Amino acid sequence: MGEIVPNVRERLLDLFYGIYKKDTSSVIRTLVELGIIKPTGDMLSVRRAISYFLDNLARQTERQEAIGRIGEDLFAIALDQPFRFPATFTFVLRAFSTLEGIGKTLNPSYNFSEVATPYAQELLQLEDVSQQGFIIEQLQQQATEVTQAAAAMPLRVRRIDNTLEQLETGNLKLRVRVLEGERAARRAGVLQIATINTVAAVGLLDVGTQLALHGGLEFAAGTCYSVAALLAVFVALGFKRVQRLDKFEKEIRG
Repeated sequence: MGEIVPNVRERLLDLFYGIYKKDTSSVIRTLVELGIIKPTGDMLSVRRAISYFLDNLARQTERQEAIGRIGEDLFAIALDQPFRFPATFTFVLRAFSTLEGIGKTLNPSYNFSEVATPYAQELLQLEDVSQQGFIIEQLQQQATEVTQAAAAMPLRVRRIDNTLEQLETGNLKLRVRVLEGERAARRAGVLQIATINTVAAVGLLDVGTQLALHGGLEFAAGTCYSVAALLAVFVALGFKRVQRLDKFEKEIRG
């Protein structure tokens, strides 16, 4: 029988507490430690998306509202693909679905959230007690951090001055991610592939017709027709994908 290793259980508890407190930084850090998020060059989009869903956790948001607020961030996440699904959680979800199925079979009015609510409240109470026990330690840690920050202030000012100097001299260049340009490039790439497939399909259709007219080459002609039909399917899928991209662009712009 499989089980969740202790460090994963601790991370899941940290994730639960982070969601309850709507602490975006804690949630992202825990997801990275669990292997669900793979850090990429642009974590700002992931942070904005998670923060939005945490703020609207208690209500069901409409698709248009979500796209209007974080549409560009969702597009960036779709390109970077930072989210992963570790194999460990496959068995966890399977266990939950099995328990829910058994509960529904024994009791049609079974509701997993109602059953789990007392345990969640108990976890929150334990967290509150543990926080009260570490108040002094946290205050001491904060005082230490403030002292260290004050001592490091001149060095930070020096670093800022060096950065500004490098920007002025051109030794340092800022890279800005233009999501609108990425969407346009993605659309152009899809159109280009669809155009190439169209030309190839028409060419194969013409070759197949010529072979069929000469006689004795029915097999070769049929092969050309089959490949042309397959390319035609790819063309239709490509233009359908372009339509989805255009629809998504209109929803972002409102």
